[in-house]
Amino acid sequence: MKSSFSLGKVKGIQLEVNISWFVIFGLVTFTLATSYFPQNYPDWDPVLYWFLGSTIALLLFASVLLHELAHSLVSASQGIPVSKISLFIFGGLAQIEKEPDEPGKELKIAIVGPATSILLYVLFMFLAKIVAFFAISEVAVVLLTYVADVNLVLAIFNMVPAFPLDGGRVLRALIWYFKGNLQNATKIASLMGSIFGYFLIFIGILGVLTGLVINGIWFIFIGWFINQASQSSYEQMVMSDIFNKIHVSEFMSENIMLVDSHLSVQELVDNYFYKYRFASFPVGKNDEVIGIIDRNSIMNIPREAWSQTAVSNIIVPLQDNLIVSPDDTVTVAMTKLFSNGIGRVLVMDQTRLRGIVSRTDILNYIRIHSQLNQEK
Repeated sequence: MKSSFSLGKVKGIQLEVNISWFVIFGLVTFTLATSYFPQNYPDWDPVLYWFLGSTIALLLFASVLLHELAHSLVSASQGIPVSKISLFIFGGLAQIEKEPDEPGKELKIAIVGPATSILLYVLFMFLAKIVAFFAISEVAVVLLTYVADVNLVLAIFNMVPAFPLDGGRVLRALIWYFKGNLQNATKIASLMGSIFGYFLIFIGILGVLTGLVINGIWFIFIGWFINQASQSSYEQMVMSDIFNKIHVSEFMSENIMLVDSHLSVQELVDNYFYKYRFASFPVGKNDEVIGIIDRNSIMNIPREAWSQTAVSNIIVPLQDNLIVSPDDTVTVAMTKLFSNGIGRVLVMDQTRLRGIVSRTDILNYIRIHSQLNQEK
């Protein structure tokens, strides 16, 4: 089952709603319709309670989406691509493809989200005041005021200096600016995130013990999410720092089998795929590498045509996302091999083939590094 639904694109950024978000939509609607509105406005029609509850839930959805979209558009303007925005059970998440390369960019990206929520608070409150002044509708005033207040709470909550909240990213940017060390700044901001997460879990447990079960459980889940996100963010930062220091030449596979482009597919299968059991091979012509061949390319050819089909007819030609230099970092190799559809990159020194790097090489390195770190 597909876990997310696409809402389209804005400036090339994919907008998605995870099915877990519908839990929040239902919870907000139910709570407002059965508790908040009946207690505060007992004379209103019960049908109106449900209408207002669902309308507010949708407006909150739009507010969170605008909050994340603001992050994404500023990020893109700073030269940092954003692949998509996902709305899920804990709110919204903009998937920024890489870390900012300077603290000023980090600060701009972080601060624009809460600033957008503040602007939405001002906008909805202004509309509520206008509706109230002209006595147009009490219902509209209540709706607009509620959404305004929630946007204010969203801005304040996000400015808590706990990574990965926006306030934590602001804290990281400031420490980075004054200390000049991104990894250390991330460590401090992530520690604040863990502390804040445990604090929310503690508040949630108190809530459960004092009878506020639903609110307590919700605080526990949010605290757990922030705690896990803060820890994983720092671990990712450490690994990214390592990957940016290690060169491809240090762990590439040098045992390379170069396939002649004149071979038939049948000869390729018999003499290479069955014999060496690799998933793909570089292909050469007159000792010059011209592309790469993998099993998926062969699967598209009818078996009876294998002996009449030359390898040169079905290769993936060399292109930028299939080639790395021995001096490129692991980060560069990872970016290319996870996006090229082959799962491998050829290590080329000018026109000379030096080696090959696969996903397995990367994953084995991560596994070994993690094990050695745990043993320290």
